[in-house]
Amino acid sequence: MSEAVSPTVSLPQDPAVDATIDADRLDDALAVLGALVDECRLELAADGLHVRAVDPASVAAVSLDLPAEAFAAYDASGETVGVDVSRLGEVVGLAEPGDSVRLVLDADRRQLHVLVGELAYTLGLIDPEAIREPLDPAEMEYDCPAELTIAGGDVSRIVDAAGMVSSHLTLGVDADAGTFYAEATGDTDDVALAFDGDDLAALSPADAESLFSLDYLREMVRPIPADSELRVELGTEQPVTLGFGLAGGAGDARFLLSPRRSVA
Repeated sequence: MSEAVSPTVSLPQDPAVDATIDADRLDDALAVLGALVDECRLELAADGLHVRAVDPASVAAVSLDLPAEAFAAYDASGETVGVDVSRLGEVVGLAEPGDSVRLVLDADRRQLHVLVGELAYTLGLIDPEAIREPLDPAEMEYDCPAELTIAGGDVSRIVDAAGMVSSHLTLGVDADAGTFYAEATGDTDDVALAFDGDDLAALSPADAESLFSLDYLREMVRPIPADSELRVELGTEQPVTLGFGLAGGAGDARFLLSPRRSVA
């Protein structure tokens, strides 16, 4: 892995944050955030990077945790900054295979120096107070008694199949049959898929069924690795949560999507 360098930029003598991480790991994390938001607050705590964000329509939320152990080097003491997720993602996307990314925060100038190989990019930060408040964790607890673990690739297949006939998708668990099912109904065609205990890595069955927007689900499943073990929590007319590992299992991400009450 090549080291990030600082060719022409003047770095602060005592930066509030100085962290180095594999470019692919950071790119994956930014893809998760970018599925729902264009900008967010990064909490650069002593134990790692944490993000809590809600989409502009208050329909979906994302949480992301990258502990210090997920970084090659990490030194931070609790700064919270606002960033343009897409712009930072574009810079990180310029990395070559095997590159690392160094993030150096100049808190006084409200700048984040992003060092990737020969590239030094200075990103202007957004006032965190100008960014929408994330959901309180207490507000993300719902009555979702059904829990299961399924391959990320299977969920992508469900979403793709449902998108052929409808703009909405019903997800549910039949406790008696011990199955997780997905159904979509169109004007002329229908799609139905069912997964029993043998198809799932884990299943804690309880009767549950909710309807969701496929537009949101499509964006949420896009950054989920096909070979990941996706943790799903479901209830009846309750949000669905999708949790999965990041950074080789060191980090964790979680999407939450509110249900649709009815289809026009």
